[in-house]
Amino acid sequence: MLKKELIQELREKLNKRLEQLRETKAGLIESRESDGKSSAGDKYETGVEMIQQEMERTQGQIDQAEKQKEILNRISLTPNAVIGEGSLVITDKASYFIGIPFGELKLATGNIYCISSASPMGEVLNGSQANDKVKFREDYITIKEIL
Repeated sequence: MLKKELIQELREKLNKRLEQLRETKAGLIESRESDGKSSAGDKYETGVEMIQQEMERTQGQIDQAEKQKEILNRISLTPNAVIGEGSLVITDKASYFIGIPFGELKLATGNIYCISSASPMGEVLNGSQANDKVKFREDYITIKEIL
């Protein structure tokens, strides 16, 4: 898997996620407005407050996904000699993309864990080079390749 293809896959997944979140937010707005027309009293206020809280959570997720897209847009496609932001790291245990905390990405070529450089594994890998051995918890990991 080339880094360019991985980044494109992440962009597509983020765009899909953003679309779903925006649809959820639109549904919440619609629900809030219809509740406002048909309810009265404490029940109305509680329902509207719950919808408002869910809208704020959804907006937070939208903001986070937008920030992740911005980070992806800044990542260089040229391979790094030293692991850092934007590195695709192949180890003897797993493959990691240091960039955004997206979790496990299942691809035809294998699974890649998308993590931030501030994650525990990201901190261990950061600054290492190909053929280095790093210790994560009680296990040693050999870095095979950096893309």
